[in-house]
Amino acid sequence: MSRNEHVKASAVELLRRTADRTQRFDFSVWFWGDAIAVDGMLEASELLDAPEYQDFALRFFERWIKASPTWTDYLTPGPALLRLYQRTGRDDLLSGAKRLAKWYRETIPQGPGGVHYYRPDIPQFRTMVIIDSLYHVVPFFALLGRVTNDAACFDEAYEVWRGHVDYLKSERGPLLCHNFDVGTGRHRGYGWGRGNGWALFALLELLEIMPETHPARPEALREFRQLCTDIRALQDQSGFWRTLLNDREAYLESSTAAFYGAIFSRAIRQGLLDDGFKPAVEAAWTATVSRVDAEGGFFGVSGVTWAANSQTEELALYKSMPTEVNVWGQGAALRFIAERIRSEAA
Repeated sequence: MSRNEHVKASAVELLRRTADRTQRFDFSVWFWGDAIAVDGMLEASELLDAPEYQDFALRFFERWIKASPTWTDYLTPGPALLRLYQRTGRDDLLSGAKRLAKWYRETIPQGPGGVHYYRPDIPQFRTMVIIDSLYHVVPFFALLGRVTNDAACFDEAYEVWRGHVDYLKSERGPLLCHNFDVGTGRHRGYGWGRGNGWALFALLELLEIMPETHPARPEALREFRQLCTDIRALQDQSGFWRTLLNDREAYLESSTAAFYGAIFSRAIRQGLLDDGFKPAVEAAWTATVSRVDAEGGFFGVSGVTWAANSQTEELALYKSMPTEVNVWGQGAALRFIAERIRSEAA
């Protein structure tokens, strides 16, 4: 067996183990982080020819389609919904996707410049722009444009990216903040590791889907490459990044390695980044594998980061968050392992 074949076989076993562990979680009510876990399960289903992982994800969408709309619909894994439609051809899935698009367009409150406030039902989020939103919404509109052949959706996808990022930028440096409250004028969580991963994954998938001729593409690609370069420079020699990327006193956090390892390796494969990022990918792979346990649990992942709800900028809260095995960690690991398999097969 060649080295590539050995690496691929090891990654296949790791993907199956991690997907099996992810099935312990329930997604009956959408929450932050569910989307990447569902995306990861669909990747595992495809790469392992394992329909049980797709069926696991599909049953939550079937429940959602029958339910009345609620504010948690904002957190619906929209790209996965459309991918399931592409795989199955089921009209109810496409109808659900169109319902979700209508929800985003017509129901979600909007702030200055049309930026969306996705959770107005939660007082502390009423006028808040949240970095997590990018992962849910940007690729959804882009993929909807491809599925429905509606070019306006690509414009919407980029407008969501642009509207959020313009608020999430900070004078403190090139990284993005966790959130910005338009009502109070407060930034929180500059350089949050997983949050910048949410943003980069969204922009990567937008670049993959939007037409080469779209007028916003050159600027989107420039932003993607610059943020990747800035984040690569902050990688620890262990292969991990810190839960606050630029804070040397913050702990090394597992999901950062999986997020950026997946993003960088996928972007290299797509020709969006050069081979200079490969050493960072290799270090991130070693780090990620070291934190997958015998049951397929990806440990060392920071828990629900309620520091974003603080009335003041309190970065110490990020550095004191407990770690655990959770859905966003599992999803990030699944996506990185899937990219490893694809890279070895290329």
